[in-house]
Amino acid sequence: MAALAQQTKANYLLSRFKAFLAFQKFNHNTSSKARTRKQHSANMGSGSVVETGEIDFSKWRKLYSGEFGIRSSMIPKSASIVLKVLQSGGFDAYLVGGCVRDLILSRIPKDFDVITTATLPQIKRHFHRAIVVGRRFPICRVHVNGSIVEVSSFGTAAKQTGKREKHFVPKMPKEFHQKDFIIWKDSMRRDFTVNSLFFDPSVNTIYDYANAMVDLKSLQLRTLKPAHLSFKEDCARILRGLRLAARLKLSLSVEIESAMHKLSLSIMKLDKSRLMMEVNYMLSYGAAEPSLSLLQRYNILGMLLPFHAAHLAQQSDKQLSESSDMLMKLFSSMDQLVTCGRPSHDSLWVALLAFHLALITNPQEAYVVLTFASLLYHGNWKEGVKFARRHSDAASIYAPEMSDSQDSISDDELVERVTELAVLVQNSLDILTDKDSLQEAMSRFPVSPCSGLVFVSKNMRKGVAIIFDVLIEDVRSLQTSRNSFEIDYTLLGKGQTRETRFVLGRVILDTIAPGVIPGSEVIKHTLVKIGENVELKKRKFMCEDDNQPNVEFKKKKFVCEADKQPNASSEIKHNRAEKRKSVIGKQSKEKAVEKHDIESLSQKLDNGDAVSKKKTKGENDALPQNGTRMALERVKHQGPHHKKEQKVGNKCQQTSVNHLKPLRNVDNGVTTKHHDSKEKRDSSLEQKEEKIESLHSRKRDLQGGKLADEKSKPKAEKRTLSDLFRR
Repeated sequence: MAALAQQTKANYLLSRFKAFLAFQKFNHNTSSKARTRKQHSANMGSGSVVETGEIDFSKWRKLYSGEFGIRSSMIPKSASIVLKVLQSGGFDAYLVGGCVRDLILSRIPKDFDVITTATLPQIKRHFHRAIVVGRRFPICRVHVNGSIVEVSSFGTAAKQTGKREKHFVPKMPKEFHQKDFIIWKDSMRRDFTVNSLFFDPSVNTIYDYANAMVDLKSLQLRTLKPAHLSFKEDCARILRGLRLAARLKLSLSVEIESAMHKLSLSIMKLDKSRLMMEVNYMLSYGAAEPSLSLLQRYNILGMLLPFHAAHLAQQSDKQLSESSDMLMKLFSSMDQLVTCGRPSHDSLWVALLAFHLALITNPQEAYVVLTFASLLYHGNWKEGVKFARRHSDAASIYAPEMSDSQDSISDDELVERVTELAVLVQNSLDILTDKDSLQEAMSRFPVSPCSGLVFVSKNMRKGVAIIFDVLIEDVRSLQTSRNSFEIDYTLLGKGQTRETRFVLGRVILDTIAPGVIPGSEVIKHTLVKIGENVELKKRKFMCEDDNQPNVEFKKKKFVCEADKQPNASSEIKHNRAEKRKSVIGKQSKEKAVEKHDIESLSQKLDNGDAVSKKKTKGENDALPQNGTRMALERVKHQGPHHKKEQKVGNKCQQTSVNHLKPLRNVDNGVTTKHHDSKEKRDSSLEQKEEKIESLHSRKRDLQGGKLADEKSKPKAEKRTLSDLFRR
């Protein structure tokens, strides 16, 4: 026993010694990696969250969403449904990315993205309409409640990283779980720290694993990896970073600025459709003017829009006053009308670029430009010209695009000049869509380089050109009108031709003659800095459908081709609608005939009662006026019961036809003089009542069981119509 005890003690001491060595090794590795990380961070700067393979739990935070004024009512119904369905299926699901960031900053999110632990096939099985799209990074687009919610999977993100990264995982803190590690891994693959936030509305918790809240508080843009590595992985992050900086007024670190200057040429490798999407996000969501300024600052505008970049560079070299910068003023006016919650279609900013191109190549008089914009806005020749004449003195002069009006212009000359400007705008679209036209136009700026990049499609050119057709084909006949001069943001977001034309005219008028449009509504872009003691009011976010009144148009004499585009599908829908109308018309006619028969029967009975009351004497004079109608209603509802009673026994001798006899014999003193006429009336009334019985035949069949129960009641056998009358 003593030897066994001594051996056990030796084993215990050996195990303790091994544990001590492991602990010393752990401390050595931790301090060594910490020194390496500190040195690497010093070399790279503070612009990124450097991945060294070690998890820094000091940056992990779980925050209560109510502290930032976020409520469940701010989440659209479509996103809430997706979250609840996935969570009820046993999966974890979170809102992720820009929507969480915007909610914290008290801004309206552009969209609400969801990420879940479910796989893409599992997501599809939980929703009726779900489509997997994307090759490089597939996601599931879920159609629910009239909206589309993009749902990604943690598993898909893990596969896209290729070989698994090895992380040093010390003991997990008590307040965190294994799912926090999964979320942390996904946050590390995102572009910027401000987009790495997760939000679970069911528990009102915001998950931050990369000090994103600190960056939001200081309004700083940082990458999770070193900026040059992040931009090499996806050069579109350069455009996305500038968009975030412009929209949220974020400051860029020295590291990010350096990487953007070095890698800006890489965006030329992007697909044209991807470029169009990124530029549209920059210009259509209320931050177009600051986005163009940043693109020009980092020499990227010269690649995307070389003609406009050369013009801006020329204007800055001439050191003109700020009021001469018409391009920036146009997009600044557009920013006052659109926002993330109410974006415009990309056709609007393409039309603005073409309009400015036309003025650069062929400057116009201020009065002509004012009339041009007024016609787009009013959609009516008389109203547009009247408005332009009334406010001609308020027009600003932008050089070199515009010149002051020298002499008065006749109506005929005005028509010619407006039509000419519309044609110039349409031709200017070629500079945005055709490489040869762009290089030819760049001959105006021999010093400026031309990238030759054209990313606006030919189809977009056709759609924008249609906007100006109404000013080319007999502009005098333009007589469209609006019931309201408020913007229909649903139609504007869809690119509806009339609404885009109307808003384009509004933007130009606000630029060259600010304040002339009465009741101009300016959308305020709110930005709440974290840390300030501001009481956030309840905000309602507009997502699939904006509560804006739909604009109705009166019938016009002139109709452009864009406003009427019949096709085979429309003819089929029209034929179906016509068939549906005919069926509904037949049904309504049948119901009208039934109603007419019943009303005529009631009217005849009322007339007969009136005649009988004049001839009668005695106590029946006290009969109420509406007694006949009340009795008639009783007969219509109880006639089938009495008809059944006649078959059961002869205690009740009245049938559904003879039930009206007591109505005619209420007074026993009726003279025989009118007996024959009343008999004829009775026969006609019996025919009418037979029609009523046929109309209620289905009802009698359904009530057969109930009628059988009524037969067994003694009160039903003794009750007569006279008893009903006395009651």
